[in-house]
Amino acid sequence: MELRTRLAEYMSLRSLGLIFAGTFLFSFGMNVFITPLGLFSGGFLGIAQLVRAFLVNVLGLSLGSADIAGILYFLMSVPLLILAYSQLGRPFFIKTLVCTGLYSFFLTVITGPEQPIFSDTLTSCIVGGLVAGVGAGLTLVSGGCGGGEEILCVYLAQKNPSFSVGRVCILINVLVFGCCAVFFNLPAAIYSVIYSVTANLTLDRVHFQRITMDVMIITKLDNMEQLVFDTVQRGVTRLHGEGGYTRESTNVLLTVVSKDEAFALKRAVRKRDPDAFIIVHDDIGVAGNFEMRL
Repeated sequence: MELRTRLAEYMSLRSLGLIFAGTFLFSFGMNVFITPLGLFSGGFLGIAQLVRAFLVNVLGLSLGSADIAGILYFLMSVPLLILAYSQLGRPFFIKTLVCTGLYSFFLTVITGPEQPIFSDTLTSCIVGGLVAGVGAGLTLVSGGCGGGEEILCVYLAQKNPSFSVGRVCILINVLVFGCCAVFFNLPAAIYSVIYSVTANLTLDRVHFQRITMDVMIITKLDNMEQLVFDTVQRGVTRLHGEGGYTRESTNVLLTVVSKDEAFALKRAVRKRDPDAFIIVHDDIGVAGNFEMRL
């Protein structure tokens, strides 16, 4: 009972539902549409798939119907899970542990068809990328991550705000797809890249935290900046304005938030001041002290 209560403090039913749905969708997209084609994912999962292919194709081991790539992925993530526990806080660790465990479970038990569902390889890459991308995005929306290189990137980003997560992912993917091209064939590597790009573009659309927006709130009420603090925990700049027609004094608040936070902020502002004027600019670039959150 005490363990259940403590876990409830770190993870809501909504987060658990997002993690369960996300890991299932990702694993389904990978094993049903991509694996039957002999293609590979990027990141640590791609490395696990390369190891599995080596065991089967080079060493001639028979692994049965289960896909051990999921188990290998979990084992590779264990050192990084320990890092998450010691450096990134228990809520993040608990969600990431559940994510990684469910990824491993679903990737192992979900078996794809012997023959690809679509005869066209490009169609399979796009459909699989869309399904897997939605799944990966849902796990990130939950506040955790899927393990592997994602833990490493979150840790390095917290240590160095200017750290480029994209560069680390690109380096790992170059290694994976390069090995795929050398040890298997070039078309398999190219189609794996197409799948990976599709999945990541879809993930960006689902995971609103990656999209930064600036929000300008024009209101006549005082102390509205506290509403910004309480709602999204972001800094805000307060300016004094004057109506061009009425010449009435007004407050202008400027802040930068993620897209998900922008939705919550607009609802809160409308509730407090229905007459507030809100201007939102989508997908902006930010330099300076802005924390990217999961």
